[in-house]
Amino acid sequence: MLKRAQAEHVLRAAAGVTNHARFVVVGTGAVILSATRHLPATMMLTREVVLCPDGVDDPEATSEPIDAPLAPEATSEPIDAPLAQGSPFHQTFARHADGVGPRTATLPLDRRIRASEHRGAEAGGAVAICPSAGDIAIAKLCASREKDIARLRAPRRCGPASPRPTGCAKTRARGCRRARRLAALPPD
Repeated sequence: MLKRAQAEHVLRAAAGVTNHARFVVVGTGAVILSATRHLPATMMLTREVVLCPDGVDDPEATSEPIDAPLAPEATSEPIDAPLAQGSPFHQTFARHADGVGPRTATLPLDRRIRASEHRGAEAGGAVAICPSAGDIAIAKLCASREKDIARLRAPRRCGPASPRPTGCAKTRARGCRRARRLAALPPD
């Protein structure tokens, strides 16, 4: 189970190995870092923080098409080598980082409007940019991994994530059908 202070520790370690101070955190780690109230244990059943240095090959900051290929080593390798699953960091602290590119998660194009910044005591000055819980839910639905379904059922009981579509073109094209699927799930 990953707690906020542990996620902040991973964030601080990523800042130390990359010389970046700002990271976009996606997945469950973003929900843990940005939660303002208690999260159900099923939502915290992870040991990884999935992140990307902010502004590195950001499709919103360039004129490249959204589907242009990325050089994965530009974003993930500096994080993965020292902090990935199985690394000495992971073996020592029982948590790890997963470095990704800015297009790994299928997030709405207007996600930054709803994103929050997290600066925690254990983050050592590093800043996590966390998409909203609803945007994370849509990204998990777009990924179509069965392991995420249990995590997505939990917020329906306590309320941190809303699976409603956000209205952006990318979400309408890829996420609305899956968002409706989440909304139709029985709450266990």
